[in-house]
Amino acid sequence: MIAISLSVIKLSLIACFGFVLYKQRIIDKRVLKFLTSFVINFSIPCLFFSHLISDYQTVLSHSIWTFLGISFAIFLGGLILSILISWGRNKAKKREFFSVVSFQNAGYLPMNIAYFLFAKELKNDFLVYIFLYLLGFNILMWSIGSFFIFKQKSEKFGFRSLLNPPVAGTLIALFFIYTHTAKFIPNLLMGPIEMIGQTSFVLSMLILGCWLAKIELQDIYKRWFILLEASLLKLIVLPLLVFLVVLKFEFFSLLGLFIVLEAAMPSAATLPIVVNMRGADSRFVSQCVFITHLFSIGTIPLWLGLYLKFTPFSL
Repeated sequence: MIAISLSVIKLSLIACFGFVLYKQRIIDKRVLKFLTSFVINFSIPCLFFSHLISDYQTVLSHSIWTFLGISFAIFLGGLILSILISWGRNKAKKREFFSVVSFQNAGYLPMNIAYFLFAKELKNDFLVYIFLYLLGFNILMWSIGSFFIFKQKSEKFGFRSLLNPPVAGTLIALFFIYTHTAKFIPNLLMGPIEMIGQTSFVLSMLILGCWLAKIELQDIYKRWFILLEASLLKLIVLPLLVFLVVLKFEFFSLLGLFIVLEAAMPSAATLPIVVNMRGADSRFVSQCVFITHLFSIGTIPLWLGLYLKFTPFSL
């Protein structure tokens, strides 16, 4: 429990550094836009590609459909919970509320927690889980899921939205793996790709801190009830239900820990970007992101600690 708490605190310190850099205008909007674009379009795809290729035996030992199913199940769990809690109520920001509970910080935080918390072998396996999971998650968040939540009348679905850079990086790696040609990729090429990918760990947390620094908190007290409601659903109710399912079906392994961790994550840090693209209230969503990340400093260690206590799995 102490090790888990220390890992989350270390991550929080890096995010706080980004927070301070943005508040002091050392990182401005233009720099943040570049860093965000670099991470999403280059470093994250390189990270996915290099780790999947280097651990292709681990990839081959797991079904990709398992992780697609997990990503869709956690998304639907959050969406159904948020719909049920809003049933028959004239809740303001209903679509934004649905998105906050449905989409979690599925990549940045879990990757960095694995980096600080796990030994090398467990860390590599856990990162493979994350990258396979993110294939489904990115399709949901940047395409199908956000379209379903924020769909306007007469709006048609665009299939081009399915192929964003992180998804493309994952699919290219899987092509090499399943055609058994991954081992022929030269180290001369893999080395630079891996180096670019490694920058994702620190940059993603700095970007998270900067995004949190952008959030306007002046009127946050006016929305305290709906923000608290979203936080309870996202950080307590959803992970509790997932935790009970994991115990019921005895997923007492690294995969079980991974499932609980993903369910316990706060709202996605990049969700305000998606919401803004869909023409919804990104300010409200940004406040939810801030509050859920703040509360998650205590709830993430809680759920991981409970998993380690009530299952035979150990780190």
